Amino acid sequence: MAEYEAKHISSTPLTIDSQYPEAQVIGTDLSPIQPSWVPPNCVFEIDDFELPWNFTQPFDFIHARSVEGSVKDFPHLFRQAHQSLVPGGWFEMMEPTVDIFSDDDSVSKAPHLSEWRDMLIEASGKFGKEMGAAKNYKKWMTEAGFTDVTEEIFKVPFSPWAKDPKLKELGRYQQANMLEALDAYSLALFTRFLGWSVDQIQMLLVGVRQELLDRKLHIYSRYYLVYGRKEIEGS
Repeated sequence: MAEYEAKHISSTPLTIDSQYPEAQVIGTDLSPIQPSWVPPNCVFEIDDFELPWNFTQPFDFIHARSVEGSVKDFPHLFRQAHQSLVPGGWFEMMEPTVDIFSDDDSVSKAPHLSEWRDMLIEASGKFGKEMGAAKNYKKWMTEAGFTDVTEEIFKVPFSPWAKDPKLKELGRYQQANMLEALDAYSLALFTRFLGWSVDQIQMLLVGVRQELLDRKLHIYSRYYLVYGRKEIEGS
């Protein structure tokens, strides 16, 4: 957003500060995982965005991504973002959904992946931070008072099965990402909230990995981009 030159808060600030060096960018996270070198117009703060926001000035642009499973009260998060923007400022959410889809009934041939999806949603719900919430972002953003709310949904293949070169490349990255992330997503949630043993989890994940590697399964996820503007007073 080239016209916004004041403060920004972003979960991925390095892109913004390099494109708009006149901006001041603040990145927040729960953990100190930030790079050792950052541009001079960027700072990182260890903070929990579910707690009250105590920034001294409102922002022109707020961005968050991949926060499903980390939020107890999404409507409250959207309201805090709305309250923390200048009139005319924008809030943007980017989120991959945990659901799975196909256009040729491939989902019915991926029972392990389907079970893993169902168990992940159930366990995260018992945790109080349910996944699968991205489909509600547009509604929550509108209810929080945003205008010009727009939702864009992108197809993300789970493996490089697609004929389109861009989707094929995207599927290759998504496949690697999923294979690496399965344990991290599953172990704590399944053992603590579903009562599964580690052996039970690993048996399920063996089948999930096999299905992720099977290019005959034309399965994909959806990536949500939702953004809205705080209304300008008097407009």
